[in-house]
Amino acid sequence: MSAKKVLFLLGVTILLGTFAQNLFMPILPVMQEEFHTSSYLINWTVSIFTVMLAVMQIVYGPFIDLWGRKKVLIPALVLYTLASFGCYMVDSIYSLLFFRAVQGIGFAAIPLVAATVIGDLFSGPKRAEAMGTYQMLLGIGPAIGPLLGGWIGGAGGHSAVFLFLAISALFLLIANTTWLPETKKEQSTSNGFRFRLFGHVLKQPIGASVILLGFTQMFTYYAFLLYLPVRLTDHYQLSAEQIGLVFLLVSATFIISSKASGKMQKRVGTRRALLLTAGSHAVATFLFMALADTSLVLLVLSSACFSYTLGIGMPVHTTLLSEAFEKERGTAIGVYNFIRYGGMAAGPVIGAALFGWGGTWLEFGVAGVAIAGAVLFAGKKVRSLQAVSQ
Repeated sequence: MSAKKVLFLLGVTILLGTFAQNLFMPILPVMQEEFHTSSYLINWTVSIFTVMLAVMQIVYGPFIDLWGRKKVLIPALVLYTLASFGCYMVDSIYSLLFFRAVQGIGFAAIPLVAATVIGDLFSGPKRAEAMGTYQMLLGIGPAIGPLLGGWIGGAGGHSAVFLFLAISALFLLIANTTWLPETKKEQSTSNGFRFRLFGHVLKQPIGASVILLGFTQMFTYYAFLLYLPVRLTDHYQLSAEQIGLVFLLVSATFIISSKASGKMQKRVGTRRALLLTAGSHAVATFLFMALADTSLVLLVLSSACFSYTLGIGMPVHTTLLSEAFEKERGTAIGVYNFIRYGGMAAGPVIGAALFGWGGTWLEFGVAGVAIAGAVLFAGKKVRSLQAVSQ
């Protein structure tokens, strides 16, 4: 099977797989009534999935390097499929929470294996372009998932949403079992699951730089996602439909810039692209901080700029990790995912606290300084690598 066909298969797997994260979010209030439960417990159907997704990154990573990509993905997809059918059949909130946790455990292998396989199959500029496609599809899922879920849920309730996920999971299992090749070519240097491997990734200059930037940028992005609808409602009095249009613009900008990342890396080089894109995102964060309360038009434009500079940089991260860790690729990307998911979790909580203490300027001022500090750290590490190579 050609590399392009494998990339297409992985793209479909990523796209359909990411629906498990947010497809049913528009009908959470309806689910709360149908399961006769509290908003706290129904919200945990989202949180418990995310927690399992994050934790399993550092579990799957070393095993992907040790056993192989397909050997980890297929059992995980079996688990994901069974859990999806379980979510469809349950009639109590506690059973749903159990199967959502198992669903998260199974799903967690998809983005990790996909990035690792892309790193195996492509090199140089083609790897950068393929990682851009990967990141674009990761962005498309969250963008269209709630829209699709609202339509399916409106027609058939929550059971129809989970049935769609179950059938999609079964399709992904069959397709990947049939067509996905095993791309692991060399023996891992690891003798098993060892925590020292995580330390090795964090100590290596590229690993430390990319992971720190991943955390700070995802922290800022999720603080932004929480801040934006509140500000559009309270400060500019926009309706839910109008806020949805703003988010559509933000998502579209992110997706377009992710695809453009490969061309940029080809033009300036991957290491330089890391510093340029992250530095631009720090500037865009400060710009958003300064303009968000000025006018609605400037808020929308600065939001698009913020999203574009973030989206064009994300594929650079996985490209660099794939280059720097050829034999521990799965472990490196797993550690990166785990830590950046931590940034996703921390952003809304800490961002809201900062906003309460000092408003927009404190929240995004701190975020911008954090990204800028990470850029300076990465620049120092990149220069040290260049000095050694010379």
